Amino acid sequence: GKSQGVAQVAKALQLELIDRRVSQMTEGDLLGLPSQDGETTRFLPPDWIKAACNGPKLLFLDELNRATTEVQQACFQLVLDREINGYRLHPDTRVMAAINTGGEYQVSEMDPALLDRFFVVDLQPTEDEWLSWAATSGKVDTSIIDFIRQSKTTRLDPSAKIGPGQVG
Repeated sequence: GKSQGVAQVAKALQLELIDRRVSQMTEGDLLGLPSQDGETTRFLPPDWIKAACNGPKLLFLDELNRATTEVQQACFQLVLDREINGYRLHPDTRVMAAINTGGEYQVSEMDPALLDRFFVVDLQPTEDEWLSWAATSGKVDTSIIDFIRQSKTTRLDPSAKIGPGQVG
């Protein structure tokens, strides 16, 4: 749901979406690769960073709280300074991030200073909202929609406990 919401924002703002799972990155994936420049070295940015610097984009940093501390710190510079390693984001590039919260996820604690840089929205869709989306999205088989609609249980609630012999 989070990724689809961000894709809808990008479409509404008419911005190309750059979607990156930062949980799968190392700090080198953000900083780029070193290159010799005469007697010094500099870092060549990844293609997606360069694209976000050269034109308006929506840069989506997904699973930010699953990233290592080093990657989170590199993202901090992107969010706070709108640059990384000397490459400045285009003035019309927007940065969004998403995280999962709660004890059932394997996540890292986020630096409060980084978290404070975001406008936080806690999404908790209801079963009726999911059914409405599923019925209009064309992405969910109608038999699944009908099953959820007829069950009227907590089948879509990840915190619901399913007992022995019950189908979740």
